Order: sequence, then C-alpha cells, then structure tokens
Amino acid sequence: MSFVDKMFGRGFYVAEQALNTRMAKQGLIQSNIANLETPGYNRQDFPFARAMEAALDQRGQLARTNKAHIALDPLDISQDITLSNDQRPVDLDEEMLDLSQNRLMYRVTTKILSKKFENLKYAIDEGGK
Repeated sequence: MSFVDKMFGRGFYVAEQALNTRMAKQGLIQSNIANLETPGYNRQDFPFARAMEAALDQRGQLARTNKAHIALDPLDISQDITLSNDQRPVDLDEEMLDLSQNRLMYRVTTKILSKKFENLKYAIDEGGK
C-alpha cells in the first residue's frame, strides 16, 4: 500500500483510473466521428465498466521486482480491455451523445477530486491555527 493510499484511501486511485479511462473513451469517440464517412469503417465502443473493473483489480499489471522498474498503467497493458466492433456504421447523433456523457462524467470526477483537495487544504490550514 502506497503512502497516498494510506493517507487518502483508495479514492484517489479510483478517480485517477476513472479519468484515464474517460480520456481513452474520449479518444475513441473522436476516432469514430473522424471516420464517419470512411468507407467500411464500423463503430467501435469502449467498454468503460469493464476497463474500470480491470484497472481496479489491477489485472494485467506487471510485477515490479526492482524499485527502479517503471510501473505500467494496468489500463494500458490489460488483455481484458478490448474494443468491441458493432459491425455497423457510425451514427453522428449517437457519438455526440456519447461524447457529451463522457465529458460530463469526466467533469464530475474532476469536481470530486477538487473537493477532496479542498478538504485536505482546509484540514492543513485549520491544523496550523
């Protein structure tokens, strides 16, 4: 358990993984929109819930046998995270809705993190009085 986990609980790690996963989903949605008129391109979906589950379970995370080894993000290396291919063309309205929802959830997560930091700052400031 890291120092941050001991001090703040698992909330920061969960929020970090949620933000990383939302960013990855944003990129995929943008790719779908960019390929809207590409012949033969089929819509791809990013399984957010499955990606979060894998990241939180740390499936796919490599063992660090030496402190000098660089830790890899489980989201990047997990074999469980695969893009689903619906075998249907991109619907611009559906992609724009997904984009809006994803953006909203990203903002909610950043707001939650911001409040956690505000509470921490308050505790530090009040503790010094």
